[in-house]
Amino acid sequence: MRNDLLYTILKEGVVVYTRLSASNFWHQNIVYKVENNSVSLALIPGYLESIIMTGQTLTIKLTNEDIEYLFIGHISEIRPHFPSLITVDIKNIKDLKNCRVFPRYDVYVAASIKSENSDDDHFAIIHDISLSGMAFYSKKDFSIASEQLNLTIFLPNKNIIVAKGTVTRKMTYDSYIDYGMSYTDMQEENNNSLYDFFSMLEVEKSKLRDTFFKSIKKHLP
Repeated sequence: MRNDLLYTILKEGVVVYTRLSASNFWHQNIVYKVENNSVSLALIPGYLESIIMTGQTLTIKLTNEDIEYLFIGHISEIRPHFPSLITVDIKNIKDLKNCRVFPRYDVYVAASIKSENSDDDHFAIIHDISLSGMAFYSKKDFSIASEQLNLTIFLPNKNIIVAKGTVTRKMTYDSYIDYGMSYTDMQEENNNSLYDFFSMLEVEKSKLRDTFFKSIKKHLP
């Protein structure tokens, strides 16, 4: 394991995405502290909803323009009193080449998708999105590369984005299919709305960092 990455990439105040082993959900979080091959993070409501316990595996993800880093470890401590936190003992570190042209965001956004050859709308959940493409879950079986899909994306800020795209990958699970998609057509107005949404997400990250440095850090053990 490259311990140097743990201390040079994961620093206090860095916003990351995290996932418990029993969940598909990526939770945004912030690094409280890194020491002795362990990382401390906020104990967020999403962990409680997922029934977090010591001994579980947790993955910490941090992506830059070139590389996606995955820090994988076991939860060794859960501290419920203020400032509530969890400690993860890191056991493995992976660095993967980031082939995305634009930054991607882990989100959970509702969408409607239909083939140009059909009038039927199909519900989808977008879980990863950028200015060039997205990943989504759906029960509908779409073909890779062979059909043009019409997308209607319902953003949390109440904006609606319309675009077209084709499937680039798919992975089938018991109750849904996980797709990757590249946009083939998006009007400038929709592109600008998507960019504004990403800007809003960056503002939320800044607020999270500000709260940590102003109100949390001084209370850490």
